[in-house]
Amino acid sequence: MGHRRGEGRSQAALFPVMLDELVSQDSLVRVVDAWVACLELQVLGFGKAQAQVMGAPPYDPADLLKLYIWGYLSAERSSRALERECRRNVECMWLLGRLAPDHKTIAEFRRTNTPALVAACAVFVQFARAQRLIAGNTVAIDGSKIRAVASRKAVMDKQALGEQARHNAQQIEQYLQILDAQDRQDNSGEARAQDVRRALQRLQGQQAQVQENLQRLKQGRGQTAVRGEPQAQVMVQAGNRVPAYNLQTAVESQSHMIVAHEVSNDANDQRQLQPMAQAASSALGEPVIAVADAGYANGEQIARLGDEGITTFVAVKRAVNNQAGGTLYERSAFTYDAQSDSFACPADKTLQRKQLQSKDKMVIYAARPQDCGACAHKLQCTSAAQRFVSRHLYEGALQANAHRMAERPEMMQLRKQTVEHPFADLKHLMLGNARLLMRGLAGARGELAIAVMAYNIKRAFNMKGAAWMRTALQG
Repeated sequence: MGHRRGEGRSQAALFPVMLDELVSQDSLVRVVDAWVACLELQVLGFGKAQAQVMGAPPYDPADLLKLYIWGYLSAERSSRALERECRRNVECMWLLGRLAPDHKTIAEFRRTNTPALVAACAVFVQFARAQRLIAGNTVAIDGSKIRAVASRKAVMDKQALGEQARHNAQQIEQYLQILDAQDRQDNSGEARAQDVRRALQRLQGQQAQVQENLQRLKQGRGQTAVRGEPQAQVMVQAGNRVPAYNLQTAVESQSHMIVAHEVSNDANDQRQLQPMAQAASSALGEPVIAVADAGYANGEQIARLGDEGITTFVAVKRAVNNQAGGTLYERSAFTYDAQSDSFACPADKTLQRKQLQSKDKMVIYAARPQDCGACAHKLQCTSAAQRFVSRHLYEGALQANAHRMAERPEMMQLRKQTVEHPFADLKHLMLGNARLLMRGLAGARGELAIAVMAYNIKRAFNMKGAAWMRTALQG
């Protein structure tokens, strides 16, 4: 008995198969099509949303947006890969009606529509709220490093930038000499002179960027710069120092949908708690309960969020007194009096306010040397001539946050369960090798807006299914 055989490749069919028959009714691609169809692209700011009266008709931005969302869901992000899929993937052909834009058109759409892509991502969050897919107000905030386009070889310190500046200056001088020689001759070498002028213009632009980076390093803003992508910062990822951006997300704890996101080039999360909690509150239409790890412990921002009615649960690591092997009195042994703004030590002596460290938002209090010198507790208190105690400028907010954490320690487990899954999908399923394809903050924001929108669509699809999603979108 023989094997099963398929049709012959040259076999003609009397009734050609329609594309619609090749895509199942519960396919995710049908949800993508329904989602983009309900968007007001012109209102969101997409270019060429209004059809042109004259000239060759452009591609509809709706088709290109569908292509990109489908591409990120299928781990196909590059414009060349998407161009290939338009000609061979059945779902892609169904989605675009067999249109096959070239890779330059595809890439240009993503490059020029960053604000519109971010706006479209926000619109889906509002759709999810309206459909009660997002019903809670507790969000977990976390960040993850996403590698930039520039490689590790593009990282330069002050010395390397200085050498690059000197090399560029020498080349610029050589080009200027060539142009001077051309000016003294007839116009027979005008074509070559034009090439030299273009090369000189590019080099002068590079030199300006190198000088800007040098100036930034001289002012103490970082120790390194990234050649070719100055907005990227050197960050530690998987043990390596690489050019990267910091993707911030606020994930709702019940639906696990990303309700707000932002891309920063800060290497740490110290300044991200307030803007992310505010963005999440704006997206959900009410003050949220924000949960974050110790990297977000910023007393000033915790205090300001409290004033806005936003409750925080932030893991806070407080410094301990490790002098003399950790045998000296901790700060908890000293009693703070808010009325006099002073501390009382275990021997009932007063520590007066001495100075404010504005950078660290710390207030330093000091005992009098004569009180410490004659104190019976000195050996247990300090090895210096006098005891110093520090208090955070927003100590009240930090203590209130610590009290909330002590009452509900399960909030840290909730944070972990909420934020890890979206990052796994974004970085490994959609971004492939977790490296961006577009340069600069604007490029990173555009690319990650597509990824977040694709993740939220897939999450809603998994929660409700294709039939419910299509009905809700069309309604």
